[in-house]
Parts: sequence; structure tokens; C-alpha cells
Amino acid sequence: MGMEKFYRTVRKKFGVEKDQLKNELKEEVTEELREEFIEEISYIEAQMKEYEQFVAEVNHLMSKMRKNRIHQKSKGKQIKMDQFEDDLEPLKSKLQELEESMQKRLDEQQAYS
Repeated sequence: MGMEKFYRTVRKKFGVEKDQLKNELKEEVTEELREEFIEEISYIEAQMKEYEQFVAEVNHLMSKMRKNRIHQKSKGKQIKMDQFEDDLEPLKSKLQELEESMQKRLDEQQAYS
């Protein structure tokens, strides 16, 4: 049975319009996809929050470093960037963990595809 004939039969028997059927089907599919991908969406949202927190920490550290540098220069001392390496290590490790977590998730997604 062709689709047009199917729609004509349904309209005759149930008084349902083709556009109404399409909209209902679209809503059902959208809801099913939303349920299917809710876990992925929440994971991405959690990763984004973690990333935003990381960026905030980096910005805070950078402003502290600038403030200290200005303070040290006002005392006549010269500051070298390698003095800040120890301060940057925790942030580097957090960024590395975040990258590894996202890469693992991406690899899992590609395995399911």
C-alpha cells in the first residue's frame, strides 16, 4: 500500500490529517531521542561545568600572579616565570584529567557507532 493511499485511508476512517500525523510522529521520535541521549547530554553538561570551574581557577591564579609580579616589581625585584611552575602543576594535572576523560568518552562513542 502506498503512503498516499495509507494517509487517505487513515483520514477517512479516523478524520486525522496528514500534517497532524507527521507532527505526532515527530514529537514521538523527538521524545525517544531525548530519552536516549539524556545521559550523553548530562555528561557533556557536567564536563562543561568542570571546564568552567577550571577556567575560573586559571583566571584566579593568573590574576594572583599578575598582582604578585606587580608587587615584586614595585620592590625592585625581577620575577621569572619558572618560579610559577609549581603553582601551575595542580592546574595542569586537572586539565590533563579532563582531556583524558573527554577522550575516553569520545572513544566509547565511536565504538558504539
